[in-house]
Amino acid sequence: MVKVFHCADIHLDSPFSLFSPREAEKRRTELRAAFTSALMYAREKKADIFIISGDLFDGEYVTRDTRELLVREFAKCGDMKIFIAPGNHDPLGTGSPYETADFPKNVHIFGGERECVSLDDLGVDVYGFGFTSKNCLSSPVANWKIKDRSRINILAVHGDMVGADQTNGPITKREIAESGFDYIALGHIHKPTGLLCENGVYYSYPGCIEGRGFDEQGYKGAMYGTVEKGNVEMSLKRFSKSRYESVSVDISAATEKMEALDIIRNAIRPYNEDTALKLTLEGEMKSAFVILQNEIGRGCEFPYYIEIIDNTHVAPDLGELEQSNTLKGIFVRKILEEMDGLDKESEQYRVLSLALKYGIAALEDRGVVDYSGGDQA
Repeated sequence: MVKVFHCADIHLDSPFSLFSPREAEKRRTELRAAFTSALMYAREKKADIFIISGDLFDGEYVTRDTRELLVREFAKCGDMKIFIAPGNHDPLGTGSPYETADFPKNVHIFGGERECVSLDDLGVDVYGFGFTSKNCLSSPVANWKIKDRSRINILAVHGDMVGADQTNGPITKREIAESGFDYIALGHIHKPTGLLCENGVYYSYPGCIEGRGFDEQGYKGAMYGTVEKGNVEMSLKRFSKSRYESVSVDISAATEKMEALDIIRNAIRPYNEDTALKLTLEGEMKSAFVILQNEIGRGCEFPYYIEIIDNTHVAPDLGELEQSNTLKGIFVRKILEEMDGLDKESEQYRVLSLALKYGIAALEDRGVVDYSGGDQA
């Protein structure tokens, strides 16, 4: 039996372009912290093997601080063997981070030639293959020749099982089932799969270790457990410092802004200062008001970042407005004429609906949002 830690898709030095430069640097620091926490956990558990199945880095550029951090942290691992199978974001090649960093001897980086590393003291053979460019058209799982099936055989590769993208090491379940490995440590898909099995071959995608956008929601982590002949017991452990989440809130019951804010605050109660939240507002409003991010709340009980998607629309009192020759009445009638007959799912209808809402809010002096990023006007 061997203790295995398996992670992938770390993407160190990601730009985090969603945030301000200051917040982006904070998130990069949290990403490094998540990875160092994973290494610390593996050391505490006395893992025998630590596998990184590609995309340790986000690209060719890596800061000196990141390189020095990795060299220092890898060196702390002592006898723990670290295997890296470069992926499409961090392919092995001239000038790559793997060439410029002086990793300690316990680190092995797989290249473009298929390779087997024998760990005789553990009775384990670790096979691997690394990307040498951003594309890999052949399967990294198919057609391996296992030298000794009596030993524990582990494969570490980066590849895509989704099937839609054939340029990132396409993998099929059939290839996994026919491979004969005891465990296949995969990388590339950022959503964790948990431990899976095909024809006695166990495999998993641990997902990314820290979410980097709203397409990578929830807490993230890595796989840890034991591998032996005929039995694998591995589970996902959380290491992410923050998370991305989305929530939709219907505020149509609110007749004024304070009521809407109370509805929103109750709905987002599960999300606190470790969360970046995409908040979608839905509903038909009786009056026009605008919800701003800074009005929802700040502090440890609230998300540190809130992005508002406003899908609400206003249903004004047409009877009153049809008789009104005020600027508001004329404005509303003109907008409603433009909306008449449009598909309610169309982009034009959505834009006109927003124009109606924000126009009424402005004419009623309720405040509007400055789309250029400014404060309430």
